[in-house]
Amino acid sequence: MKNALQHIRAFVTVAHRGNFARAADDLHLSPSALTVQIRQLESWLGVALLERSPRHVALTAAGREALPAMEKLLLDLGNIVSAGQGLAAVRRGVVSIAALPSLCAGMLPERLAVFAQAYPGIEVRLRDLVAERICERVRNADVDFGLGVQAKLSHGLDFAPLMQDRLCLFVPLGHRLASGPLSLADLDDQPMILTGRDSSVRAQTEQVFHERGLRLKAVMEANYMSTVLALVRNGLGVALLPESADDGGARLVRRGLEEAGLERELGVITRSGGSLSPAAQRLVECLRGG
Repeated sequence: MKNALQHIRAFVTVAHRGNFARAADDLHLSPSALTVQIRQLESWLGVALLERSPRHVALTAAGREALPAMEKLLLDLGNIVSAGQGLAAVRRGVVSIAALPSLCAGMLPERLAVFAQAYPGIEVRLRDLVAERICERVRNADVDFGLGVQAKLSHGLDFAPLMQDRLCLFVPLGHRLASGPLSLADLDDQPMILTGRDSSVRAQTEQVFHERGLRLKAVMEANYMSTVLALVRNGLGVALLPESADDGGARLVRRGLEEAGLERELGVITRSGGSLSPAAQRLVECLRGG
């Protein structure tokens, strides 16, 4: 049946509008062309679907019976097309994300490798930024989504938890805090190497020291965690950094602190009321381990 779906859509539109002229306008057809389509459909089915009068169009008994099945057919077709477009969208395209440097140096590369293997046609553009810059990029739609901390979230953005992270103490090998009992109190007035002033780790470190009434003795600061670790490794101080920042290098000891205030929740940051593209949504699922 040539052009069957086109003719079925014509019939459903006339049934909904109750008027040939209005239906023709919706379908961008002339009334005469629409009439031809309806008559061809009725001829193919062998039944009259519409009762026509100069001012009114009504469904026949056969039309009333056929309408629900035809509506479902068009709906199913629309779902098939949408699904096909979604599949096509994740076969190729670009996804841009902004993420904390600790994530970029930690779990993120491994998950991106898994994603690249599953979706080789998707290009991922990664920007490693401090928390406030991540929110700015997401809000301005410069990236599809961000990976950051909830504490830095601002108006117009949504947060979906992804993982828990925790600050640990990094000390050089042989340091007096490299072994034995350890608490935050041991860091009072201890020479510390800090991350940059606009980093979320710096803010959390300062907050923890303030809440405990401890003296924070900053001897150096660096923007990148890899630089901080290199400074610690060479005996220039100690540092509180996310456990994910551990690069596994020599001459460095990572120590956990079982105290409150050191944990932080990392997650996916998106624009409020927005929606992710199919490719970006698949990447989020991959980051969750799906």
